[in-house]
Amino acid sequence: MENTKFIFTGTENSDGQEMQMYFNAYDEIFIKVYNWETPELAEYITLNKATAAKFSKVLKREISKIES
Repeated sequence: MENTKFIFTGTENSDGQEMQMYFNAYDEIFIKVYNWETPELAEYITLNKATAAKFSKVLKREISKIES
């Protein structure tokens, strides 16, 4: 797989939060969430393919519930 990292920044309500997501060497999706001011306090999770697919499905469903 290509060496790609996705970086998402939070809204103005999330006070400097950022989320990074990439594919790691163990065939997992690695997701890290941290604050720019305190990156040493980062939290992370790794998801296998099946769990990442389920997460994607649930996220899409929840996004569809957001009123425009």
